[in-house]
Amino acid sequence: MNNMKYLLNFEDIRQMSIESMLSTLSNTDGITLDELKVKDLTYYNEKEIFPGIGVYLFREDKKVIYVGKCSSNSFTERIPKHFDIRKIAWMNSLLKLICKKQLLVEINDENLKRASQDAFKKLNLILINFSDRRKINRIEKLLRSCTDPLNKLKKYKEINLETIVDKY
Repeated sequence: MNNMKYLLNFEDIRQMSIESMLSTLSNTDGITLDELKVKDLTYYNEKEIFPGIGVYLFREDKKVIYVGKCSSNSFTERIPKHFDIRKIAWMNSLLKLICKKQLLVEINDENLKRASQDAFKKLNLILINFSDRRKINRIEKLLRSCTDPLNKLKKYKEINLETIVDKY
């Protein structure tokens, strides 16, 4: 059983201000990718992660590197696709961004392999499980704009999380 906290439920954080939510995310351990097992994407502390959809963050230490979403696929289906080391893969956006923006190298099979090795050594994962898939897109966009990841957005600033969700 994994003792690290890496799962949050959206219902537990939806009333928070953006600052409080970001602080909660920063203080959540995350699970290191080197230790991550498929089971950890389906079960948390032996209890199922249901429905297993939502927003996920890859972090290096406390810095958010990538924010993604699972609204039609589950965490179990989507997250492993980020680690496909083939250039022709189209769901490995994390590795491609690491090559392009961190390693500053061409996107090719060899550099994707290097990015993958770095990610497994340095990154950890946090999951935010949602019971209502209609709210996932807005929260993903909000987090991409507020955490300065490699896939950042600059759209939303200084808005209460509840306001963004209720606009959906």
